[in-house]
Amino acid sequence: MLQPSRGGRSRYVLALLVATSVTLLTLDFRGFAPLDTAQQNAREVLEPVAGVFSTATRPVRNAWRGIVDYGAVDAENSRLREELARLRAAEVDRANARDQLDVILAQQDIDRPSGSERRLARVVSGPASNFDNTIRLDKGSDDGVAVDMTVVTDAGLVGRVKEVTRARCVVELADSRGFGVGVRLVGSKTQTTFLARGRGPGQPLELQGDVDPTLGVSDGDALVTSGLDQSLYPPDVLVGRVTGTGRGADGSGAPPVTAPGGQPVPLRGVKVELFVDLRALSYVTVLLWRPGG
Repeated sequence: MLQPSRGGRSRYVLALLVATSVTLLTLDFRGFAPLDTAQQNAREVLEPVAGVFSTATRPVRNAWRGIVDYGAVDAENSRLREELARLRAAEVDRANARDQLDVILAQQDIDRPSGSERRLARVVSGPASNFDNTIRLDKGSDDGVAVDMTVVTDAGLVGRVKEVTRARCVVELADSRGFGVGVRLVGSKTQTTFLARGRGPGQPLELQGDVDPTLGVSDGDALVTSGLDQSLYPPDVLVGRVTGTGRGADGSGAPPVTAPGGQPVPLRGVKVELFVDLRALSYVTVLLWRPGG
């Protein structure tokens, strides 16, 4: 009896499988109800198992994805960090711009001598050394700036121009040792003037000589430039407030000390606190004013 060959049997099985597959695909395409029911039942049985398998293998898959995609994830994190830093920097820039705008607008309200021009200038650097109490501005002779011109802010006197180039100038600050400016009391009927001298960076100025206590000089009194004769400074520029007299702005406080003969003892060492914070300058104004001009 002849036995079917192995090759013939294989071809028979293959033909049967192809025919079965084509039949199932045809029934599935046509929506054969019994087949749909069988597929649905199979999904209901297998889905819980598939869910458990997916949950159990998720850490492994996530770890594998982290290994495979590490470069892309690291690059994305770097991009996000850069974007966050850029946004923070932009906010700082906006805040800085608002502050600078406030300073510039305040400069526009400066009272200036009649007929004089002015130049708004930016502070580009501070003192070059511990022995140099100056600042440098981005305006020079090309802008009309000259030596000895007065530099101010809306709060008052900053100093005077010491050196000039075409595009830059150096300003000696008002608290420099030996700096001198003629001042007078605001509202004083006597119009008595004093010489205020710088005592060093960060120190208040000091009124030179003796101050007559009968003039009513009290702590808190405002001082402005006198502008008399050939003064280097125009008149009525705010300078600072009096301190160290022991008397309040309303005249209260210690009474004037009198000598044995009944004469008031002159006040000595009267200080002048500048209105301007010379350590926090960003923009200043150069008054294009010359003595006698």
